[in-house]
Amino acid sequence: MSKLRPINLCAVIVLAVSITVGVSHAAEPTADFYVSPAGDDDWSGKITQPNGTGTDGPFATLQRARDAVRESAPDRAGDVLVLVRGGTYRLTETVGFGLQDSGHRDAKVTYAAYPGETPVFSSGQAITDWQPVTTAPPGLPDKAFGKVQVANVSGRFHTLFDAEGMLPRARSQGFIPLKGGSRNELHFPAGLLKDWPNVEDIEIVVRPHHAWIVNILPLKSVNEKKQIARTSIDATYAMNPLHFLKTTNSCWVENALEELDEPGEWALNTQTGKLYLWPRNDSPILAPRLKELIRIQGKIDKEGPRDIPVTNLCLRGLTFMHGERFSIAPDDAGLQHDWDMHDKANALVRLRGTEHCRIQQCHFAHSGGSAIRVDLHGRYNAIDSNVIEHMGGAGILLCGYGPGTKDVNGKNVVFDNHIHHTGRIYSHSPGIMIWQSGENRVSNNLVHNTPYTGIILSGCMTDFFRRQGRELGRTIRRHEIASLPKQPRLQDVLPYLHTHDNQIEHNEIHHAMEMLGDGNAVYVRGAGAGNVIRRNYIHHLVAPMIMQAAIRTDGGQRDTLIAENLIYKCTSQGILMKLNTRVENNIVADIIAPPRGYYLSVREGPLTGATIQRNIFYSSSETCTFIDELPPGKGRTSEDRRGRTLARSKDADTDHNIYHCASDPALGEQMLDKQRQNGVDTQSLAVDPLFVDPANGDFRLSPDSPALRLGFVPWDVSKAGLVDKETVPQ
Repeated sequence: MSKLRPINLCAVIVLAVSITVGVSHAAEPTADFYVSPAGDDDWSGKITQPNGTGTDGPFATLQRARDAVRESAPDRAGDVLVLVRGGTYRLTETVGFGLQDSGHRDAKVTYAAYPGETPVFSSGQAITDWQPVTTAPPGLPDKAFGKVQVANVSGRFHTLFDAEGMLPRARSQGFIPLKGGSRNELHFPAGLLKDWPNVEDIEIVVRPHHAWIVNILPLKSVNEKKQIARTSIDATYAMNPLHFLKTTNSCWVENALEELDEPGEWALNTQTGKLYLWPRNDSPILAPRLKELIRIQGKIDKEGPRDIPVTNLCLRGLTFMHGERFSIAPDDAGLQHDWDMHDKANALVRLRGTEHCRIQQCHFAHSGGSAIRVDLHGRYNAIDSNVIEHMGGAGILLCGYGPGTKDVNGKNVVFDNHIHHTGRIYSHSPGIMIWQSGENRVSNNLVHNTPYTGIILSGCMTDFFRRQGRELGRTIRRHEIASLPKQPRLQDVLPYLHTHDNQIEHNEIHHAMEMLGDGNAVYVRGAGAGNVIRRNYIHHLVAPMIMQAAIRTDGGQRDTLIAENLIYKCTSQGILMKLNTRVENNIVADIIAPPRGYYLSVREGPLTGATIQRNIFYSSSETCTFIDELPPGKGRTSEDRRGRTLARSKDADTDHNIYHCASDPALGEQMLDKQRQNGVDTQSLAVDPLFVDPANGDFRLSPDSPALRLGFVPWDVSKAGLVDKETVPQ
């Protein structure tokens, strides 16, 4: 596992500027146009730096370079290259690219970093004129007086940055909501919330009822006597104690001056125009002005059948920072569990109606929203070799049209990206999410340190075709599926589930699930058929949470292949399968237990058409359950406690597996004996698979391994993760 250095923003900017002004003795690279912080939009943009007389030189802005490329269109026949010099570019409006910015035919238009330099695009605006607080405002904690500074500001923002990255907002201690809440009504313990004069500035951060989602909701009113707070936006679910984690503090308050009690914290009062901050260093303080820095957008016909995409546009080697956090709007349409919003302007770089475009070798860091979205129409695009870190939202989202006949998001490549520390604000935000998008290849990415799931494949569960609410219901293209039965079944909606035939392979995921519950390293639900999760290395999911697995197919999900993955030292469960999932040729080793310690959990039957073949289940500890099956529910014979048909490994094609507990081999033998009594695993073994060095995580097979005789096919685990592992900071 790699040890990662935090990025020092000041160092990045100083380095970029020093490179820009330094003298290079190497041959200067050639391009059609140049952009530089030392440039001028009235110049030609044809030379790399200002000339001696100050009459010509590079452009000053990306917008001017874009316009120059447009103006040159009638005269150009081949590729176009715009080189951007190092330094910081402060954006006050989103830079938009449209149909006129496409490459002609197969030619490409590329906006790239000048070789050896670091251009940084930021929407951060410096806040100046800080003054010490000489008279404590009402509510300021005593410990903060003398340390807090104040500045006059205008408008509302939800994130703030210094050289170390995102600053934490003033935050209360966590608490457990009282029972009786609803989606817009929170019942709170006495004395914890107040009827603040600027109550609309205060936000509730809550995990409403379920472990897998975090909502950030502005307050509308607080009744201290009745202990009821109302929010102006609905939560995803009722704001009650967590369903399975009733003793977990699942709610807190942010942006109240009373909670500003630690270095780095801040609070904004928009009524008075005052920003209060307890500085944690002496660096400049930046407030973001934009959620999107770059938007590449074609002609979108949202209700109709055909869009016209931007094509052959590439961004390479650029750095994007300091975007604003998004908020849920009343008319938003949520994806599954509101993990993100449909067609939402919440990423630093957004592709909305594109084909054959590319985001390559870029750096996304320290921002309140997500890094990259490919929305609605998005095909044949490549997102590769980027570094994405310390994001308030997700890393990469491929988000097609809602369920219907329009299926134009797919066949994209997400390759060799290093994604870590996503979900710094919206904790449920994954490293990579694929929603209503098919035939994509998600390969050789390194994803780690996520509060929730690493990679999500999602679409729409059958039940939601009958619903109208924010979660999924608003995304459905009902005008295209008017003939759907009132009580649809999976076979009725399957043609409209476009998350199909995706290849999730050769990725490395570790230290996912660091905060929330009921999640996984890789998760599939509501998707179409043919998704393949293969040759991934998933390890060290170490948070002590009962409700998690390395790989899971969830309720109603069918026709998924989980093959040739190495799962090592993951808490709670290895693989959780349902219905006709195929689990083949995997190594599941040393599941961390307690809790649970299930190597393979089978849930939701019948498992007709499922396979459990040629897997190696290996434990060095006697605390292990190789296959876990739920018993019948109370008073039932063929259903579990939730009313689902029993899932039993004997109903799958189960054979040629190895079950081995190194510290107590009898446990593997008992497992195999039980399976054989049920008529399966007749060729399987309870023997040592003869790994090279399992104590140190080396699960290569010795030449005389019995697994090879059972037909197990080895694969090279070192091929998982980043292609060039030497580029990962040590």
